Amino acid sequence: MKTKLCFVYGIITILFFNLFISSSFASPIEPDISAEAAILIEIDSGEILYEKNANAPMYPASTTKIMTALLALEHLNLEDKITVPEDMGPADGSAMYLLPGEVFTVRELLDGLLVKSANDAAVLLARTISGDIQSFATLMNQRAKDIGCTNTSFANPNGLHDPSHTISAHDMALIAREAMKNATFRELVSQVNVTLDETPQTPEKRYFRNTNRFLWSTSKIIYNNEYIPIKYEVVDGIKTGYTGEAGNCLVSSGKKNNIRVISVVFKASGYDVYRDSRLLLDYGFDNFEKKTLIKKDTVLGSQPINYSSQGSLEYGTKEDFVVPYLKSSLPVYNTKIMLNDLKLPISKGDIVGKLVISNDKSTNELTLFALNNVESIFNLNFIKQIFTYNSSSILKYLGYSLSSLFVLFIGFRYYVYCKRKKRLKRKSYRKLY
Repeated sequence: MKTKLCFVYGIITILFFNLFISSSFASPIEPDISAEAAILIEIDSGEILYEKNANAPMYPASTTKIMTALLALEHLNLEDKITVPEDMGPADGSAMYLLPGEVFTVRELLDGLLVKSANDAAVLLARTISGDIQSFATLMNQRAKDIGCTNTSFANPNGLHDPSHTISAHDMALIAREAMKNATFRELVSQVNVTLDETPQTPEKRYFRNTNRFLWSTSKIIYNNEYIPIKYEVVDGIKTGYTGEAGNCLVSSGKKNNIRVISVVFKASGYDVYRDSRLLLDYGFDNFEKKTLIKKDTVLGSQPINYSSQGSLEYGTKEDFVVPYLKSSLPVYNTKIMLNDLKLPISKGDIVGKLVISNDKSTNELTLFALNNVESIFNLNFIKQIFTYNSSSILKYLGYSLSSLFVLFIGFRYYVYCKRKKRLKRKSYRKLY
């Protein structure tokens, strides 16, 4: 889209003075995370609330399957049936133990992928989508770029160790955020148990329990100097991971106090992965709240429009922009208004530009829409409006003036025509005599 940069108000600093602010403005104590890399983001805005080595390349282990599942949901139908090929072979690590000739729906394979963390399900889905693992890895990397990842290099669909298979905690948070927008994905990763029916090749049912202990485990961890169960009611997904090289990895999603966050923990030790993750989640819940920065359908600015009957265009957004902020401080954002090359007529609801909202941690873009109709002064509707009963006196005066000028112009043209006709008659008379 060809745009014309219009820094209408330069840089606008937005401060919220109507917030209740404590007198100390003390920053909260950040959590003591034992893992090598970690991040916490607010899911709606993508705002970073905490980070530790968040851009360092790490081995993601089975958290890789978040991307595999996302691509399966985007490229396949849940009820599609897939037959396990003869050359499938056994999978290393966690598996559904797929056997050649077995037939599963995409939904069943996703259950195995995200609940059991089955490596063979990841391979079968990848081959179904792209034909081979290398081509699927290329697709994974392209999708990661589309999401906004900058430190991602996928080499396989399941996260089994490969020196070239790395991703940063921040990039994994972005992928998880994208996946959690999908209602089916959210439902898949929130399941505690899954049962798959028998097949001719496997006469027993398959029973899977989610590898994410946040959803069910009564085992205890030390948290804030006391033993508490791992299960945390606010958590509703999403994926665990482990290899010797990657250590314990966990991506978590939870909602409390009207704020939803995603945490990523890479290379933790044992159950510390749950302790670290809960510390991050609670840090977000306890210290941040959300505020509507921009309300939809509110006039954000006005742009003069030459030769228009309305004189100017008013614009705003069709969605609220809500951001998280520390309870102990005022949020400050810079905004930049970028209007398109505007041409008449403009209808209410037309896209007219974008609004860029940024601070030192994130940048967001909102589409700007016309909030009023803007028509040319040469439009017939405007001429009709001039003569309506409810028009202003100025418009009436303008209308009568234009009408008078028009009548004078017609009269003058008729006078010139008559005079010219008389001259022609005299010339004809002289020629006859």
